[in-house]
Amino acid sequence: MFSVFRAVNSLVTLVCLSTALFSGAVCAQVEVEIIADEGTKIPITVLPFEGSGSASLMSEIISADLLKTGLFAIQNIEKGWSRAKLTESDYRGWDDRRVQNLVIGKFAELDDGRIQGTFWLYDIPGEAMSVGYQIKDDPAQIRRMAHHFADLIYEKLTGDKGIFRTKIAYVIRAKDQSTLVIADSDGHNPREVFSTNEPILSPRWSPDGSQIAFVSFANRKAAVHVVPVDYERSRVTGKPKIIGPYPGSNSAPSWSPDGKSLAIAISKDGQSNIFIVSLEDQTKRQITNNRWINTEPSFSSDGRNIVFTSDRTGRPQIYQTAVQAVSEVRLTYEGRYNASPQFSPKDDFVALIHYDERKFNVGTLDMKSGVVQILTNGSLDQSPSISPNGKVIVYASEANGRGILRFVSKNGRAKLRYVGPKGDDIREPSWGPFIKD
Repeated sequence: MFSVFRAVNSLVTLVCLSTALFSGAVCAQVEVEIIADEGTKIPITVLPFEGSGSASLMSEIISADLLKTGLFAIQNIEKGWSRAKLTESDYRGWDDRRVQNLVIGKFAELDDGRIQGTFWLYDIPGEAMSVGYQIKDDPAQIRRMAHHFADLIYEKLTGDKGIFRTKIAYVIRAKDQSTLVIADSDGHNPREVFSTNEPILSPRWSPDGSQIAFVSFANRKAAVHVVPVDYERSRVTGKPKIIGPYPGSNSAPSWSPDGKSLAIAISKDGQSNIFIVSLEDQTKRQITNNRWINTEPSFSSDGRNIVFTSDRTGRPQIYQTAVQAVSEVRLTYEGRYNASPQFSPKDDFVALIHYDERKFNVGTLDMKSGVVQILTNGSLDQSPSISPNGKVIVYASEANGRGILRFVSKNGRAKLRYVGPKGDDIREPSWGPFIKD
């Protein structure tokens, strides 16, 4: 379970400001519940950006990004403090206010129609500038600009790469229709990219973010589809391509780290086994070979191993096999049900769904100790997907009979709840890769 924390420190509701700012995006709502030990968080002050127009929005987005990690304490400064760049004589004044990390910035609307943002991060006790950065971009990308600044701040102060500019794909289910959606990692700017009157299941980003594999139906059988996408602009760039399809039901795709093949589960004649399929010529190679259900594969970061779900003991449990020399090893023993495994980016843990005491919850399996830690306390959690820095897990859950997304940090310090813009029934999340700078 979660480590014991003293209190729920804050509950923040973040909503879209004006749809005019987001060029066709639909408003969404994110509720953030921060759980953390007092004294463990990094103090930071983000001053309102200097400038007109959307200057204040820049600092608001940066503050919200950092707050949601559960790692930062946002220090409020009295209104009226807004300035660009510090001089040597300024440090003492900020130190007197007990400010440790100070973010200041400028925002401007340029004559060529673009926007320009500049920020500086200062180490006040050390009397030094830690980071300085400037971006020029399209006005519709103001949120991306602010997320970029937040990523740089997060990386400097934690040592880990920030995920604020990454994307999440998920499925909205409605009567007789399923829609694939791409949204920012904070839930804003959701965009519908593909719809069908058949179910959409198991969307998975390719390692470079240029494609999404998912399961839908062709000729009344489940088949794996791959659709090309523009990752940064959240849009489809071509028509879906069906992989195979191979005889039987094809499901649960997982990308190899090089993006050249997919591991998929093929069910036929009462058996379900895992195959690796080349995307170049669609030849396939069988990885498991038994009469039980073997499904939900996930590659390790080096492509040498696969974890998967199998019910060969009578109930679903997690197994691992080498890709080249098949040698299957059972990994989970605690609990009657462990499924939906996903390797973390560093292969140090596997995210999974654990069933016990009549509840399905998200957990992690430590690959060294074999210990399963339960991270959530819902009743019907499913489809965990890990952020590319390995620090957060997004998963599907339910509230008032509707599907929603929830986020939980691996260390248990923060929990987030994402509610769709129109009360949508949201399922099947998949976290995309880092954006390449």
